[in-house]
Amino acid sequence: MRIVQLSAIAVVCLSLNACSFFYANEDSLKLAEVGNSELFETDIPEFFTQENSIDSLTQRKLFIDNWVKEKLLLKKARENLTENQASFEKQLENYRNSLLIYTFENQIINQKLDTLVSEAELKKYYLKNSMNFKLRKDIVKAVFIATLNNAPNKDSLEIWMFDDLQYFEEDLVEFCSQFSIACHLDTSEWIPLAKIKEIGKLSVDKKLNLTEGRNIFQDSLSTMYINSFQTLEKGDIAPYGWVKNELKSILLNKRKIELIAKVKQEIFEAATLNKEYEVYE
Repeated sequence: MRIVQLSAIAVVCLSLNACSFFYANEDSLKLAEVGNSELFETDIPEFFTQENSIDSLTQRKLFIDNWVKEKLLLKKARENLTENQASFEKQLENYRNSLLIYTFENQIINQKLDTLVSEAELKKYYLKNSMNFKLRKDIVKAVFIATLNNAPNKDSLEIWMFDDLQYFEEDLVEFCSQFSIACHLDTSEWIPLAKIKEIGKLSVDKKLNLTEGRNIFQDSLSTMYINSFQTLEKGDIAPYGWVKNELKSILLNKRKIELIAKVKQEIFEAATLNKEYEVYE
């Protein structure tokens, strides 16, 4: 077994152009050296030292060659880059400090942030800041059903859609489940106006100019029935329901900022009391 190990080392040595081995300590052999950098036996990944097969020897040699190439490239970089270009210590330290603070702040947020935002808080903030929430697209509050032109009961559908929605709710749900291409029966939800045409699969290119109440649009394949309650255009103040999730995110973010500021102040006051720092004039 000892002969096999020595032969393996000899193969690696010859491939490294007459390299020599030095004992770094009693347990580790020096395998390569580039400038002030040294590679020892203990630096070789365990996978390459488990057995002395031809494959493991090849991988071992490749690891050593790559180590030498990397160190030579690093040496050449240091020789050719300016002092400013080669000075990354400050940037790395700043990045490390930022990462530590970020991780610590997230830990505080996860442990102490109250994530429950009441409806009253959301509405209060919206009423105070509604002018800051402008629509970026046309939206509509409406119910609609798109169906193929050969669908049955279309006369009844018009009555159900435009006479009394609440009274015919069950009929509309049943029709949608059997004959609609797409439908939307929520009377309280705002949806993008452009999405109605997309969902309805209308082939006509004209803009959907909705009027309040009854709207019917038809092409060669399908018909869309739209009962519109309210339409708002791009640039209008966004309704509360449209921005509710955004409001919650804003309020939670404000809480995060306030929480972190409070913790910073508490740390500062405790450090001042315990004389953990000094400021020199």
